[in-house]
Amino acid sequence: MKAAIFKGPYELLVDEYNLPKLDKKQVLIKVDVCGLCGTDFHIYSGEAPSNPPIIPGHEFVGTIIDLDSSVEGLSVGDHVAIDPNIYCGECYYCRHGKINFCTSLKALGVTLNGGFAEYSIAPSSQVYKLPKDLPFASAAFAEPLSCCIHGMDIASIKLGESVGIIGGGTIGLMMLQLVKIAGAGKIILIEPIKSKRETAALLGADFTFDPHSEYMNDRISELTSGGLDVVIECVGKSEAANLALKLTKKGGRIIVFGLSEKKDTMTINMQNFFHKELEIKGSLLNPFTFSRSIELLSTKKVNAESLNPVQFKLDNLSNILRSPRDFSVIKYQVSPN
Repeated sequence: MKAAIFKGPYELLVDEYNLPKLDKKQVLIKVDVCGLCGTDFHIYSGEAPSNPPIIPGHEFVGTIIDLDSSVEGLSVGDHVAIDPNIYCGECYYCRHGKINFCTSLKALGVTLNGGFAEYSIAPSSQVYKLPKDLPFASAAFAEPLSCCIHGMDIASIKLGESVGIIGGGTIGLMMLQLVKIAGAGKIILIEPIKSKRETAALLGADFTFDPHSEYMNDRISELTSGGLDVVIECVGKSEAANLALKLTKKGGRIIVFGLSEKKDTMTINMQNFFHKELEIKGSLLNPFTFSRSIELLSTKKVNAESLNPVQFKLDNLSNILRSPRDFSVIKYQVSPN
Protein backbone atom coordinates (compact mmCIF):
# COMPACT_ATOMS: atom_id res chain seq x y z
CA MET A 1 0.00 0.00 0.00
CA LYS A 2 0.97 3.65 -0.27
CA ALA A 3 1.70 5.53 2.97
CA ALA A 4 3.28 8.74 4.23
CA ILE A 5 6.28 7.84 6.37
CA PHE A 6 7.65 10.43 8.81
CA LYS A 7 11.37 9.85 9.38
CA GLY A 8 12.28 12.91 11.43
CA PRO A 9 11.86 16.69 11.49
CA TYR A 10 11.01 18.03 8.02
CA GLU A 11 11.44 14.57 6.49
CA LEU A 12 8.31 12.85 5.22
CA LEU A 13 8.18 10.46 2.26
CA VAL A 14 5.15 8.99 0.50
CA ASP A 15 6.18 5.47 -0.45
CA GLU A 16 5.11 1.82 -0.58
CA TYR A 17 4.67 0.19 2.81
CA ASN A 18 3.99 -3.45 3.67
CA LEU A 19 1.29 -3.90 6.28
CA PRO A 20 1.88 -6.68 8.83
CA LYS A 21 -0.68 -9.43 9.36
CA LEU A 22 -3.52 -8.72 11.76
CA ASP A 23 -2.81 -9.56 15.37
CA LYS A 24 -5.32 -10.50 18.05
CA LYS A 25 -8.15 -7.96 18.50
CA GLN A 26 -7.01 -5.89 15.51
CA VAL A 27 -9.02 -4.42 12.64
CA LEU A 28 -7.91 -3.52 9.10
CA ILE A 29 -9.41 -0.27 7.83
CA LYS A 30 -9.49 1.18 4.35
CA VAL A 31 -8.88 4.85 5.13
CA ASP A 32 -11.34 7.20 3.47
CA VAL A 33 -10.42 10.50 5.13
CA CYS A 34 -7.71 11.58 7.58
CA GLY A 35 -7.74 15.11 8.93
CA LEU A 36 -4.55 17.17 8.98
CA CYS A 37 -4.23 18.61 12.48
CA GLY A 38 -2.11 21.42 13.89
CA THR A 39 -0.40 18.70 15.91
CA ASP A 40 0.74 17.10 12.63
CA PHE A 41 2.48 20.34 11.67
CA HIS A 42 4.18 20.37 15.09
CA ILE A 43 5.25 16.73 14.66
CA TYR A 44 6.63 17.49 11.20
CA SER A 45 8.72 20.39 12.55
CA GLY A 46 9.89 18.47 15.62
CA GLU A 47 7.89 20.66 18.02
CA ALA A 48 5.71 17.77 19.20
CA PRO A 49 6.86 14.31 20.32
CA SER A 50 6.58 11.36 17.94
CA ASN A 51 8.25 8.01 17.36
CA PRO A 52 9.77 8.00 13.85
CA PRO A 53 9.79 6.22 11.54
CA ILE A 54 6.01 6.38 11.76
CA ILE A 55 2.93 6.84 9.61
CA PRO A 56 1.31 9.98 11.04
CA GLY A 57 -2.35 10.99 10.95
CA HIS A 58 -4.60 10.56 13.98
CA GLU A 59 -7.97 11.89 12.75
CA PHE A 60 -9.03 9.07 10.46
CA VAL A 61 -12.18 7.28 9.40
CA GLY A 62 -12.91 4.53 6.91
CA THR A 63 -14.38 1.09 6.27
CA ILE A 64 -13.47 -2.20 7.93
CA ILE A 65 -12.22 -4.65 5.28
CA ASP A 66 -10.84 -7.35 7.58
CA LEU A 67 -10.69 -8.17 11.28
CA ASP A 68 -9.23 -10.76 13.59
CA SER A 69 -11.60 -13.57 14.56
CA SER A 70 -11.43 -12.52 18.21
CA VAL A 71 -13.01 -9.12 17.51
CA GLU A 72 -16.60 -8.75 18.71
CA GLY A 73 -19.22 -6.13 17.86
CA LEU A 74 -17.66 -5.09 14.56
CA SER A 75 -18.09 -6.44 11.03
CA VAL A 76 -16.53 -6.13 7.59
CA GLY A 77 -18.20 -3.20 5.84
CA ASP A 78 -18.76 -1.13 8.97
CA HIS A 79 -18.00 2.57 8.67
CA VAL A 80 -15.79 3.51 11.60
CA ALA A 81 -13.90 6.31 13.31
CA ILE A 82 -10.73 5.74 15.29
CA ASP A 83 -9.89 7.11 18.72
CA PRO A 84 -6.08 7.23 18.42
CA ASN A 85 -5.27 7.47 22.12
CA ILE A 86 -4.47 4.13 23.75
CA TYR A 87 -4.24 4.07 27.54
CA CYS A 88 -2.53 1.36 29.59
CA GLY A 89 -5.27 1.04 32.22
CA GLU A 90 -2.71 0.13 34.88
CA CYS A 91 -0.76 3.26 35.85
CA TYR A 92 -1.68 5.58 38.73
CA TYR A 93 -3.62 7.99 36.51
CA CYS A 94 -5.55 5.32 34.63
CA ARG A 95 -6.56 3.68 37.91
CA HIS A 96 -7.86 7.06 39.10
CA GLY A 97 -9.94 7.71 35.97
CA LYS A 98 -7.52 10.29 34.55
CA ILE A 99 -6.58 8.31 31.46
CA ASN A 100 -5.43 11.36 29.49
CA PHE A 101 -2.45 11.55 31.86
CA CYS A 102 -1.51 7.89 31.29
CA THR A 103 2.23 7.45 31.82
CA SER A 104 2.37 4.80 29.07
CA LEU A 105 0.11 6.56 26.57
CA LYS A 106 0.38 5.43 22.96
CA ALA A 107 -1.32 7.10 20.02
CA LEU A 108 -2.02 6.02 16.47
CA GLY A 109 -0.42 8.55 14.17
CA VAL A 110 2.03 9.70 16.85
CA THR A 111 3.82 6.72 18.42
CA LEU A 112 2.08 4.03 16.33
CA ASN A 113 1.19 3.98 12.63
CA GLY A 114 -1.84 6.09 11.82
CA GLY A 115 -4.09 7.19 9.01
CA PHE A 116 -1.98 8.93 6.36
CA ALA A 117 -2.07 5.71 4.35
CA GLU A 118 -4.38 3.75 2.11
CA TYR A 119 -4.96 1.22 4.90
CA SER A 120 -4.43 1.24 8.65
CA ILE A 121 -4.50 -1.34 11.44
CA ALA A 122 -6.11 -0.38 14.73
CA PRO A 123 -6.92 -2.20 17.98
CA SER A 124 -10.64 -2.99 18.08
CA SER A 125 -10.85 -1.12 21.40
CA GLN A 126 -10.18 2.13 19.52
CA VAL A 127 -12.75 1.56 16.76
CA TYR A 128 -16.18 3.24 16.89
CA LYS A 129 -18.99 2.42 14.50
CA LEU A 130 -20.49 5.28 12.53
CA PRO A 131 -23.99 5.71 11.11
CA LYS A 132 -23.90 4.84 7.41
CA ASP A 133 -25.52 8.18 6.53
CA LEU A 134 -22.78 10.24 8.21
CA PRO A 135 -20.36 11.41 5.47
CA PHE A 136 -16.74 10.43 6.06
CA ALA A 137 -15.65 14.07 5.60
CA SER A 138 -17.82 15.01 8.59
CA ALA A 139 -17.01 11.91 10.64
CA ALA A 140 -13.29 12.74 10.41
CA PHE A 141 -13.94 15.60 12.85
CA ALA A 142 -14.80 13.07 15.58
CA GLU A 143 -11.34 13.06 17.14
CA PRO A 144 -10.78 16.84 17.40
CA LEU A 145 -14.39 17.34 18.47
CA SER A 146 -13.95 14.77 21.24
CA CYS A 147 -11.02 16.85 22.51
CA CYS A 148 -13.18 19.99 22.39
CA ILE A 149 -15.85 18.23 24.44
CA HIS A 150 -13.27 17.53 27.16
CA GLY A 151 -12.36 21.23 27.12
CA MET A 152 -16.03 22.10 27.49
CA ASP A 153 -16.37 19.71 30.42
CA ILE A 154 -13.51 21.55 32.12
CA ALA A 155 -14.98 24.98 31.30
CA SER A 156 -18.29 24.12 33.05
CA ILE A 157 -20.14 26.93 31.26
CA LYS A 158 -23.32 28.02 33.00
CA LEU A 159 -26.47 29.16 31.23
CA GLY A 160 -26.21 32.81 30.24
CA GLU A 161 -22.48 33.24 30.89
CA SER A 162 -20.49 35.33 28.44
CA VAL A 163 -17.87 33.31 26.56
CA GLY A 164 -14.97 34.42 24.40
CA ILE A 165 -13.20 32.16 21.95
CA ILE A 166 -9.77 33.19 20.70
CA GLY A 167 -9.09 31.63 17.31
CA GLY A 168 -11.48 30.78 14.48
CA GLY A 169 -9.84 27.66 13.09
CA THR A 170 -11.22 24.13 13.29
CA ILE A 171 -11.08 24.04 17.09
CA GLY A 172 -12.42 27.55 17.65
CA LEU A 173 -15.38 27.02 15.32
CA MET A 174 -16.27 23.69 16.92
CA MET A 175 -15.92 25.22 20.39
CA LEU A 176 -18.25 27.98 19.24
CA GLN A 177 -20.94 25.46 18.38
CA LEU A 178 -20.47 23.61 21.67
CA VAL A 179 -20.63 26.87 23.63
CA LYS A 180 -23.91 27.69 21.91
CA ILE A 181 -25.30 24.23 22.76
CA ALA A 182 -24.23 24.78 26.38
CA GLY A 183 -26.49 27.84 26.61
CA ALA A 184 -23.93 30.63 26.82
CA GLY A 185 -25.18 34.21 26.76
CA LYS A 186 -23.04 36.51 24.64
CA ILE A 187 -20.57 34.56 22.49
CA ILE A 188 -17.59 36.50 21.16
CA LEU A 189 -15.02 35.09 18.72
CA ILE A 190 -11.68 36.74 18.03
CA GLU A 191 -9.94 35.91 14.75
CA PRO A 192 -7.77 37.96 12.33
CA ILE A 193 -9.01 36.33 9.10
CA LYS A 194 -12.25 37.89 7.84
CA SER A 195 -13.64 34.75 6.15
CA LYS A 196 -13.33 32.81 9.42
CA ARG A 197 -15.09 35.60 11.32
CA GLU A 198 -17.89 35.42 8.75
CA THR A 199 -18.18 31.65 9.26
CA ALA A 200 -18.28 32.22 13.02
CA ALA A 201 -21.14 34.67 12.64
CA LEU A 202 -23.09 32.13 10.58
CA LEU A 203 -22.50 29.50 13.27
CA GLY A 204 -23.89 31.67 16.04
CA ALA A 205 -21.24 34.08 17.32
CA ASP A 206 -22.98 37.21 18.61
CA PHE A 207 -19.91 39.36 17.99
CA THR A 208 -16.65 38.81 16.14
CA PHE A 209 -13.49 40.89 16.39
CA ASP A 210 -10.19 41.22 14.62
CA PRO A 211 -7.56 41.03 17.40
CA HIS A 212 -5.70 43.90 15.73
CA SER A 213 -8.66 46.23 16.20
CA GLU A 214 -7.63 49.24 18.28
CA TYR A 215 -10.82 49.32 20.35
CA MET A 216 -11.48 45.60 20.73
CA ASN A 217 -10.66 45.30 24.45
CA ASP A 218 -12.79 48.30 25.38
CA ARG A 219 -15.70 47.15 23.25
CA ILE A 220 -15.66 43.64 24.75
CA SER A 221 -15.55 45.15 28.24
CA GLU A 222 -18.63 47.24 27.39
CA LEU A 223 -20.50 44.24 26.00
CA THR A 224 -19.79 42.02 29.00
CA SER A 225 -19.97 44.34 32.04
CA GLY A 226 -16.24 44.45 32.54
CA GLY A 227 -15.01 41.23 30.98
CA LEU A 228 -15.88 37.71 29.88
CA ASP A 229 -16.95 34.99 32.28
CA VAL A 230 -15.05 32.35 30.30
CA VAL A 231 -12.33 32.60 27.65
CA ILE A 232 -11.26 29.57 25.62
CA GLU A 233 -7.85 29.97 23.98
CA CYS A 234 -7.74 27.95 20.74
CA VAL A 235 -4.58 29.26 19.05
CA GLY A 236 -1.58 28.00 20.99
CA LYS A 237 0.32 31.28 20.97
CA SER A 238 1.64 33.45 23.78
CA GLU A 239 -0.25 36.44 22.40
CA ALA A 240 -3.55 34.56 22.54
CA ALA A 241 -3.01 33.30 26.10
CA ASN A 242 -2.02 36.76 27.32
CA LEU A 243 -5.04 38.27 25.58
CA ALA A 244 -7.25 35.82 27.46
CA LEU A 245 -5.85 37.18 30.73
CA LYS A 246 -6.83 40.72 29.73
CA LEU A 247 -10.35 39.88 28.57
CA THR A 248 -11.50 37.78 31.54
CA LYS A 249 -13.49 39.50 34.28
CA LYS A 250 -12.95 39.10 38.00
CA GLY A 251 -13.75 35.55 39.06
CA GLY A 252 -13.54 34.38 35.45
CA ARG A 253 -12.17 31.19 33.95
CA ILE A 254 -9.63 30.59 31.19
CA ILE A 255 -9.21 27.33 29.29
CA VAL A 256 -5.84 27.03 27.54
CA PHE A 257 -6.66 24.61 24.73
CA GLY A 258 -4.34 25.42 21.80
CA LEU A 259 -1.15 23.39 21.42
CA SER A 260 1.73 25.87 21.51
CA GLU A 261 5.33 25.65 20.46
CA LYS A 262 7.82 24.87 23.22
CA LYS A 263 9.03 28.48 23.34
CA ASP A 264 5.60 30.00 24.02
CA THR A 265 4.84 31.26 27.52
CA MET A 266 1.93 32.78 29.40
CA THR A 267 2.86 35.85 31.44
CA ILE A 268 0.83 36.40 34.60
CA ASN A 269 1.06 39.47 36.82
CA MET A 270 0.70 37.84 40.22
CA GLN A 271 -1.08 40.77 41.88
CA ASN A 272 -3.57 41.07 39.02
CA PHE A 273 -4.13 37.31 39.15
CA PHE A 274 -4.71 37.58 42.89
CA HIS A 275 -7.19 40.45 42.70
CA LYS A 276 -9.15 38.97 39.79
CA GLU A 277 -9.25 35.51 41.43
CA LEU A 278 -8.84 33.89 38.04
CA GLU A 279 -9.11 30.19 37.32
CA ILE A 280 -6.79 28.91 34.58
CA LYS A 281 -6.97 25.34 33.31
CA GLY A 282 -5.43 23.35 30.49
CA SER A 283 -7.24 20.72 28.44
CA LEU A 284 -5.51 17.53 27.30
CA LEU A 285 -6.84 14.91 24.87
CA ASN A 286 -10.26 13.27 24.98
CA PRO A 287 -10.90 11.05 28.01
CA PHE A 288 -14.25 9.22 27.60
CA THR A 289 -15.67 11.73 25.10
CA PHE A 290 -15.41 9.96 21.71
CA SER A 291 -18.93 8.49 21.68
CA ARG A 292 -20.42 11.87 22.56
CA SER A 293 -18.52 13.41 19.67
CA ILE A 294 -19.97 10.95 17.16
CA GLU A 295 -23.46 11.57 18.57
CA LEU A 296 -23.14 15.34 18.06
CA LEU A 297 -21.87 14.90 14.50
CA SER A 298 -24.47 12.32 13.52
CA THR A 299 -27.35 14.44 14.85
CA LYS A 300 -25.79 17.54 13.23
CA LYS A 301 -25.85 19.39 16.53
CA VAL A 302 -22.29 20.20 15.46
CA ASN A 303 -22.22 21.15 11.80
CA ALA A 304 -18.96 19.80 10.36
CA GLU A 305 -19.91 20.62 6.76
CA SER A 306 -19.84 24.33 7.62
CA LEU A 307 -16.07 24.02 8.20
CA ASN A 308 -15.59 23.39 4.47
CA PRO A 309 -12.74 20.87 4.65
CA VAL A 310 -10.34 20.98 1.69
CA GLN A 311 -9.36 17.48 0.59
CA PHE A 312 -6.18 16.51 -1.24
CA LYS A 313 -4.41 13.31 -2.26
CA LEU A 314 -1.79 11.58 -0.15
CA ASP A 315 0.95 12.42 -2.66
CA ASN A 316 0.44 16.13 -1.90
CA LEU A 317 0.89 15.82 1.87
CA SER A 318 4.59 16.71 1.87
CA ASN A 319 3.92 19.86 -0.14
CA ILE A 320 1.19 20.99 2.26
CA LEU A 321 3.44 20.45 5.29
CA ARG A 322 6.44 22.15 3.68
CA SER A 323 4.61 25.18 2.29
CA PRO A 324 3.75 28.29 4.31
CA ARG A 325 0.44 27.57 6.02
CA ASP A 326 -2.65 29.01 4.39
CA PHE A 327 -4.54 30.06 7.50
CA SER A 328 -7.62 30.98 5.46
CA VAL A 329 -8.25 27.22 5.11
CA ILE A 330 -10.18 26.00 8.14
CA LYS A 331 -9.40 22.32 7.66
CA TYR A 332 -7.29 20.13 5.37
CA GLN A 333 -8.15 16.47 4.92
CA VAL A 334 -6.13 13.74 3.22
CA SER A 335 -8.06 11.32 1.00
CA PRO A 336 -5.60 8.40 0.56
CA ASN A 337 -7.79 6.27 -1.71
